[in-house]
Amino acid sequence: MAWSWRQGKELVYLTLPVWESEGIQIGFSTRWGGISSSPYATLNLGLHVGDSPNQVEINRKLWFAEWNALSGEVALGEQVHGTKIHQVTERDAGRGSDSLDTVITGVDGLITVTHTALMAFFADCVPVFFYHPLLQAVGIAHAGWKGTSGKIVSEMLEMFRLRGGDPAECWAAIGPSIGPCCYEVDEHVRMEFEKSFSKTPFLKPGRQGHSQLDLQEANSMILREAGIPPEKIWIARECTACHTDSFFSHRREGPKTGRMAGWIRRLPKREE
Repeated sequence: MAWSWRQGKELVYLTLPVWESEGIQIGFSTRWGGISSSPYATLNLGLHVGDSPNQVEINRKLWFAEWNALSGEVALGEQVHGTKIHQVTERDAGRGSDSLDTVITGVDGLITVTHTALMAFFADCVPVFFYHPLLQAVGIAHAGWKGTSGKIVSEMLEMFRLRGGDPAECWAAIGPSIGPCCYEVDEHVRMEFEKSFSKTPFLKPGRQGHSQLDLQEANSMILREAGIPPEKIWIARECTACHTDSFFSHRREGPKTGRMAGWIRRLPKREE
């Protein structure tokens, strides 16, 4: 089954029923259902974009409630458009959920074998979710153009390898992001990808001196080449820049806009 829309207790979000059947909570929020005022209307979940901290706190409580989670059960990374991954332990639970002061610094990827929820923020960049059934590990990566050209998803898979996990047994999901229809990049960005990739089918000619970049396809290609079977990669094709009726978009709306959240958590089994 593909990504699907769900009306939750209070909020509408995207999820993957097939992952849920494995005991994995997975979701991607929309921009609606919260209390923030314009230009963050209404479910802005990012504390770092200039919105009222009190309003973001209320929005986050609404989001956590959808997953029957408390703020002390969630871990967040700083997101600096890099490729560093942090292995979340039980001691990290609660970091960044209520304050920027406690966020896990300098990282764009989180991975865990605990039941701590992992959360990251997006407004055009690509959310990439991971589940390794044999390791009972989950992860989330924030992949903008810098993280994608730096192959952050390869770094995530390397973390699984270090724990004895074969990428061929891993599941991956790519959430809504800006699509090639709306993502034009300059020569500098194109050259960075050509340094990192031997082939770049995800780059198409645009207007003079520019290219149209498909970040979802670039990340999907890395995952496939690492050995993840195509049928174990789920891709949400919604373009965040095309659909600002549902999503925040940094490219379409500018820097003063909100952030959606990606969420993943492995629920305890009854015997645990």
